[in-house]
Amino acid sequence: MKMASEVEKQLALERNETINGIPYITVVADGSWMKRSYGNAYDSLSGVGAIIGYRTKKVLFIGIRNKFCTLYKYGK
Repeated sequence: MKMASEVEKQLALERNETINGIPYITVVADGSWMKRSYGNAYDSLSGVGAIIGYRTKKVLFIGIRNKFCTLYKYGK
């Protein structure tokens, strides 16, 4: 992912796409936090997100988040 970010950065610099000297890149981002359409408070405990470079089509970032904390549960 680090190398893909550098490639996107270099492509932006080659095209002189900068703001105040900082290269900006175009990305596609998507994420999900599942919700159930029935029941009460049955939402998923996990969510995911990803950022893809528009020009290279390579993954720049993947994030996973959880509501559940095992440290809290077993630390008591």
